Amino acid sequence: MKLLAVAGKTLREQFRNPWLPLLAVGLGPFFVLLMWAFFPSGGSTTYPVVVVNSDAGTTVQGIAVRSGDHAVAGLRTLTHDTGVPILDVRQVADLDQAREEIEAHRAVAFVELPEAFSRSLQAAHQGTGAVPVRIGGDLGSPVYPVVAIMVADGLDRFARQETGRTALLDLTEVPLGASGSRTEFELYVPGVLVFAIGLMMFAAATALAQETEAGTINRLVRTPVSAAGLLGGITVVQVLVGLAAGLVSLGTAVLLGFRSAGPLWLALPIWVLTSLSVIGLGLLVAAFTRSVAQAFLVANFPFGLFMFLSGTMFPVRGVPLFTIAGHEVNLLDVLPPRHAVNALTSVFSFGSTSIGYELLMLTVLSVGYFLLGAWAFHSRHLRVAR
Repeated sequence: MKLLAVAGKTLREQFRNPWLPLLAVGLGPFFVLLMWAFFPSGGSTTYPVVVVNSDAGTTVQGIAVRSGDHAVAGLRTLTHDTGVPILDVRQVADLDQAREEIEAHRAVAFVELPEAFSRSLQAAHQGTGAVPVRIGGDLGSPVYPVVAIMVADGLDRFARQETGRTALLDLTEVPLGASGSRTEFELYVPGVLVFAIGLMMFAAATALAQETEAGTINRLVRTPVSAAGLLGGITVVQVLVGLAAGLVSLGTAVLLGFRSAGPLWLALPIWVLTSLSVIGLGLLVAAFTRSVAQAFLVANFPFGLFMFLSGTMFPVRGVPLFTIAGHEVNLLDVLPPRHAVNALTSVFSFGSTSIGYELLMLTVLSVGYFLLGAWAFHSRHLRVAR
């Protein structure tokens, strides 16, 4: 009952100063909307490509043929599974103009079809020679390899269709689960949902720091409420705020077209466990700060580690250490959000409910982080105050 009394007190204080919980709950949907806005074409990216079509054409049985024009048209027909074009193809006069387009970030890559493109196709049709094509761009760009592969595949299909020659390998792409029909927006949603829970770190740290700065911690510890009851009551409220942040963010994603291949309710235990680890770090931050301003500033460091090194925002390989029961243990696996993102991806993208390993690791790490934060806060503030 004392735990519930502390929880009620904390909840009332949250309503008196609603900005922190509102930010924690509202920033998640904001980032979902922002991610959706990045993919306006049905949730998938269309990459800009420029083509230098120098093909002079040829004559086949008295008929003029310009295969370069057909090749460009073929690139424009490449689409995602959702029907959204993969490439936004524009023709430019020469390589100098193509380079200007890429340096100005108006294009990701260029394709050069040589003057003898049509003649080379005809020769290849008769079984001699190859078809020269140049592809280039900023090789340091993270999206260039994707575009280069798409362009090469599109041109290869066109060349095989025109010449009747088949490739040595007959490759068939097999998507796992529902991953083949998912938009890029949907692929980013698991990370954004975990990011929304991670924002709870600021709310937890500043809420506890506010208790210290206002001196209410000193008054609370002189009451019959135990340290466990005090921290437990505060934690209950913060977990509820975390669940609200996750639910509002997921609801926003669903309204914007997000589809899950697996049961949505599996996100709930993942959010609760992730919230526990985030609150633990909030406790740790609050243990070494004595004001809301200090807590907010210091929380940026663990928040950055949690979010950017866990693969929440972008894939991070890390350092493999060893394998347990077929599962690779990575140096970055000490970060709970890493397992949360993996679990949500398995459920949402692959429709898999076999996330026992992820839940186990998430449970062990989250409880560990929470106990460490609770011990540090108790040692620095509660014990001293008594």
